Amino acid sequence: METKESQHTILIVDDVPENVELLKYLLSQEGFKTYTAYSAEEARLVLLNTRIDTLLLDVNMPEQDGFSFCRELREMDQFKLLPILFITSIDREVGFQEAMKNGGDDFINKPFNKRELVAKIHSVIRLKDLQDELYQQKSKYEKELQTARRVQDQLIPEKSFIWNGIKAQTLFHPYLQIGGDFVDTWIEEKKLHIVIADCSGHGPSAALIGAMFKMQLFNLVPNMGLKERVSHLRKNMELVLPEDYAITFCYAIIDQDLNLSYINGGHPAPIIYMDGETKLLKGMSPMIMGINMITNDEVQSIALKQGSKFFMYTDGASEAMNSKMEYITEEGMRDIFQKSVSIGGDILPTVQNQILEFCGTSTPNDDMAMVCIQL
Repeated sequence: METKESQHTILIVDDVPENVELLKYLLSQEGFKTYTAYSAEEARLVLLNTRIDTLLLDVNMPEQDGFSFCRELREMDQFKLLPILFITSIDREVGFQEAMKNGGDDFINKPFNKRELVAKIHSVIRLKDLQDELYQQKSKYEKELQTARRVQDQLIPEKSFIWNGIKAQTLFHPYLQIGGDFVDTWIEEKKLHIVIADCSGHGPSAALIGAMFKMQLFNLVPNMGLKERVSHLRKNMELVLPEDYAITFCYAIIDQDLNLSYINGGHPAPIIYMDGETKLLKGMSPMIMGINMITNDEVQSIALKQGSKFFMYTDGASEAMNSKMEYITEEGMRDIFQKSVSIGGDILPTVQNQILEFCGTSTPNDDMAMVCIQL
């Protein structure tokens, strides 16, 4: 029966044939599969065409020495984690320091002790096995994230449409492959509904909560008023939301007469542009948490006019930071929105570009969702 060791391969590199044959014999006795090379050039060909688990490398070789060959390998992505053991007659103390400095994993002095050699090979191979397993898990996780992202794209599609002369547009940009932000706008009972939400955390768990939020949102009865809708959302999400999670949200409705009503549950203040002025809209109710709370959601109302613009975003935008460790802030988002309005055209791409311009070399480290309504 094939042992675990027989699955591992060793490449022996030494310009002295007697040394190569001795190592090949000893390691074959231990169950390893061995490959041989007598120069760095030959070793390079073997490595590029064969899966090698550990490299035993002599230092003093013609044309290219072992130290420079090791440095060369470490500059290649596929060999950055390859275990490399130097086996040479160089003084132990000097040799070990040079081995570490040039990218080696360990150093064995000639004449070597067989038990020490085999023990060190087993040690570096165990580490490589763990690294390979982690890499495989990472690759599998990334593939699952890509699948989850495609699902989330279907659940939270970016939208752009016109209703009753009003242009609605959304943007969704997760920090990871998937995220916990939610944004949507749709027509129901001759009214424009706009919802934006932000679940604490990132990644699959936050995205799953975002999916549950959407499910609860679209299970609401059409003829419910805004306050009743938010009350049902709270009640149903509190049943499934873990205690260490929270959801901020803002739910707004615009009717055919351009009357805007909204409830802000712990979310960044919506921004409105009207009559040439840009301002943050007041009013704050509690966020949704995984505990039973007695809340009194405040419905805020404002009469919009033709030419008005309504904007909401998640805190991934206002908390974006530049290299000076400065945040954009809610006031900064108001200024960015005002500048974007003055530029004209599609507002959301302009807002996003200004956020990235503010960040400079710093990458935003949170999910980002936005919605803009233009009358």
